[in-house]
Amino acid sequence: MAYFVALCSAFLVLSALTALRPGRRGLSAAVAYPVGWAAGELPAQAIVVELALLGLLSWWGWPTTSWVSLLVTVLAIAVILENLALIVISFYSRRIVRRAMANAPVHPLEVPRPSDDAFGAWWRTALQISYHPSDMQLLRNVAYGPQRRHRLDVWRMSTTPTDAPVIFYIHGGSWTFGDKREQGRPMLHEFVRRGWVAVVINYRLAPRFPWPAQIEDATRALRWIKTSIALHGGDPARVVVAGGSAGGQLAALLALTSNDPTWHPEDVPEIPDWSVRGAMPFYGVLEMTGDEEHWRGFGRGLLHLLENRIVQLPFRENEDIYRKMSPYDRIHAAAPPFLVVHGVNDTLVDVNVARGFVEKFRREALAPIYYVELPFTQHAFDITASPRTSASTRAAVAFATSVVAPRPSMTRDLIGSYQVPPSELVVKVSSGEWVPAREAVGELGPFTVITSDNPFSLRLDEGENEARRGALFDDMQRRGVPVRLAIGRDPLGRWPGEEGFALLGESVDFARNVARAWDQFAIYDVTEEQVLVRSVETGEVLA
Repeated sequence: MAYFVALCSAFLVLSALTALRPGRRGLSAAVAYPVGWAAGELPAQAIVVELALLGLLSWWGWPTTSWVSLLVTVLAIAVILENLALIVISFYSRRIVRRAMANAPVHPLEVPRPSDDAFGAWWRTALQISYHPSDMQLLRNVAYGPQRRHRLDVWRMSTTPTDAPVIFYIHGGSWTFGDKREQGRPMLHEFVRRGWVAVVINYRLAPRFPWPAQIEDATRALRWIKTSIALHGGDPARVVVAGGSAGGQLAALLALTSNDPTWHPEDVPEIPDWSVRGAMPFYGVLEMTGDEEHWRGFGRGLLHLLENRIVQLPFRENEDIYRKMSPYDRIHAAAPPFLVVHGVNDTLVDVNVARGFVEKFRREALAPIYYVELPFTQHAFDITASPRTSASTRAAVAFATSVVAPRPSMTRDLIGSYQVPPSELVVKVSSGEWVPAREAVGELGPFTVITSDNPFSLRLDEGENEARRGALFDDMQRRGVPVRLAIGRDPLGRWPGEEGFALLGESVDFARNVARAWDQFAIYDVTEEQVLVRSVETGEVLA
C-alpha cells in the first residue's frame, strides 16, 4: 500500500509540475494539455485526493521502513505545496483581469467584483461544477438550417426582459468534434442570470465537411439570430459573439467579415445587417497560416491538421484560402470591439498568437480591444467553474455590457441640429484663433471633424466628456494623426457645445471609423465650398 500511495503521489507531483511548467517537445508536449489542464484546474481536488491517500495509508498501516516513510512524506508535502500554489494563482487571476481591463489604452473598463456575480456564488466556484440555474428556460435543438448539425439552443430566464442583449457562443474542438452542450457554460450561465439571451450552436464538422462549412454554418446561425431571436426576447441589433479555441476563430472571423458576402448562405435571402457589436475569442486560433513567428514551434502541427482534415488542400498552392480564414489577416479599420483572453501556458494555441493579433488590432483597427493574459493557464481553462473562470467571466460581462448599450434612432430633429448653419463649427488655427470651419480650410486644407462627446446623443457631464476627449486625442497621437481643436455650437442653445478634433490629411472613411469607435452618429466633412454632415454608418450626406 505504501508503494501505491507513493506512486499516486508522484503522479500528482508531476501533474502539478506540468501545469506550472508544461513541456513543449516530445512526450512531455503530448501530455502537457490533458495532464496539465486537469492539474491546473483541479488543484483543490488534488489536495483532497492526497489527504485521502494519506488517510488510507494510516488506516492500512504506516510504513515502518524509514526511507519509504520519508518518501511518502516528502511527496505528500510536494503535492500540497504545488497545488496550494496553483490555487493562489487561480485566485490571483482576479487581480490580473481587473488590471488588464482597467489599463486598456482606449475605453478602460471596471470589472465587477465577485460579490456582484449574479450566479457565480462562492460555493459553486468551490465545487467547480458547471450546472445551469434551476429557473433557466432551455429551448433545445432549434433548426437553423437543413443539415443534421444545424441545431441551436436558446437559453433565457423567465424574467428576461424583451429586447434583451444576445450572446452567441460557438464551441471549439479543432473544427472536428465538440457539441453545444459542453463548453462556455459557466460564463453563459452568468450572462443568462444577468438578463441576456444565450444562443449556442452545433455546426458541421470536418473532415466529413471540409472548410468553409464551419464558417458558413456560423454565418447561417447569425442570420437566424438576426431574423428570429426577437421571438425569444432577444434584440437582433445587440449581439456579441464568443467562442473558445476553434470556436474563437469562428467568432473572430464572423465579427471581422460581417460586410463580406463570401460565406453568406446562398439558399436564404440576404439581410440588411450582418454585424455584431463585439467579439470575445477565448484561447482562439487567431492565426491560420502556421506562421512560426506567432506559433513558436506549433505552426507545423496546425498546418498538418488544416491540410489533412479541415481545408484538405495544401497550403502552398492555396495560401489565399488560409489567409481569408485567418482572423489575423482580416483585421481592418472598421472592426468591432474585441476581448481576447489567453493563457500563458497554453500548449495547443501558443499565447504569442493572441499577442500578435492584439498588437496588429491596436495598430490597424480603431475600435477598442481588451487583452487578458492569464499566468500559468492552459487551454480550455473555462470549462470548469474555477476562480479563474469566474474572473474571466467578469471581464466578459464588463466588455459585453459596454458594447451593447441601446442606440437611439437618428431623428430628423437630431439631424437638423448637426447642420451648419444653423449650428456653428469653428476650428483653432495656427495663430490660436477660432475661425469658422470653411475659413480654416485655406490654412489646413480639406478636413473632417469628429467628437467623442455625448455618445449617441446621450448627454454626459463635462468630466466624462473631458475624459473621453483626452482618450481620443491620445489615440490619434499614438496613430500619428495630426489634429486641431474644433467646437460645434448650437446658437439656439438646444444642445451644449461639443468639443472635438479636426483630422488633417485623413479620408472620410477613416473619420467615420474613428467616430464609430467613439459611438457617434455623424461627422463633418469640410471643404472651402461647404460643410457636409455625413452618417457614420453609411457615409451618406444627412439633410
